[in-house]
Amino acid sequence: MTLTHSQSTQALLTIAAVVVILAGIRLSSDIISPLLLAYFISMMLNPVISGLEKLYLPRALGVLLVISLLVLLCASLMGMAGYAAQEFSRVLPGYRQDLLEMITRFQSSLLKRGITVDFSTLFNTLDTQWLFNLATSLVSRMSSATSYVVVILLTVVFMLFEVPLLQGKLQRALPDPERQLLDVERFVSSVNRYVVLKSILSAITGLSVALMLQMKGVQFYVLAGLVAFFLNFIPNIGSIIAAIPGILITLLQQSPGDAALVAAGYVAINMVIGNLVEPRVLGKGLGLSSLVVFLSLVLWGWLLGPIGMLLSVPLTMCIKILLESSHHNGLAQLLGAGDDKSNLQEA
Repeated sequence: MTLTHSQSTQALLTIAAVVVILAGIRLSSDIISPLLLAYFISMMLNPVISGLEKLYLPRALGVLLVISLLVLLCASLMGMAGYAAQEFSRVLPGYRQDLLEMITRFQSSLLKRGITVDFSTLFNTLDTQWLFNLATSLVSRMSSATSYVVVILLTVVFMLFEVPLLQGKLQRALPDPERQLLDVERFVSSVNRYVVLKSILSAITGLSVALMLQMKGVQFYVLAGLVAFFLNFIPNIGSIIAAIPGILITLLQQSPGDAALVAAGYVAINMVIGNLVEPRVLGKGLGLSSLVVFLSLVLWGWLLGPIGMLLSVPLTMCIKILLESSHHNGLAQLLGAGDDKSNLQEA
């Protein structure tokens, strides 16, 4: 009876500690989010810089070169997205009028069939002032995000310079450095593999969406492709959200039939890449069940916001590896994808 009471007390203390930790993460998300993003970026860039060091390029020059290329790439993507968004905002009033005419025709067709539906209240919420306020809010968020970019880049630079000293520090700080350093290396390798392959698959998804819309003669196909590229990093729901702008633009520019074809194209792209290619490429490296991936998206998104949604899978992989290396291997098994026969044979 004493043992049961002790176990219950320990369970309650563990739950309370987890709640306190989660509350602290949420309250300090403005600080933790950019630091986590900087950590994962530096972890991805370090192998490239180490490869340049093997080519007898000093680490300082390697860091400067890689960071410069990263800034150029980000500036190019942001420039393309900004130009496309500016053009879209320029033609937005015309799209509003097209949408009003489309809703009016649809309401008339329903009225002829004896169905009375009033869409005026819904459409009035899409007034110009509301759109202007939304654009202003987005601009302010972009301005604050720009300041975050500077902080993140500086943090990445300092982290990359710290990497050569990190192994010695960990060997002196960890109680069992040999085993725990192996866990760290396994985590870094898994995350690097996931991010690289996910970036390639997201780029293929964005290019496929842009080409599909270009072939259909839809404007702003570059913007739709960039949206599909970025949102594809968000597991499960990212590709669904990315399809909405392309379908709506096609509906406004062309016809409902063309919008249906574009929607079918989005489904085909997501089915092939998301359900066929991605599980084969990433499934072995993730080791996480689909339910855990979705729940981690919700949890980390609630704790850390958009950055948490982007990093939900790497963060959950980190927790799984920590559990495997501790005395809670059973919890790590619950996070896993399951031990079917094929996986056991591969292992």
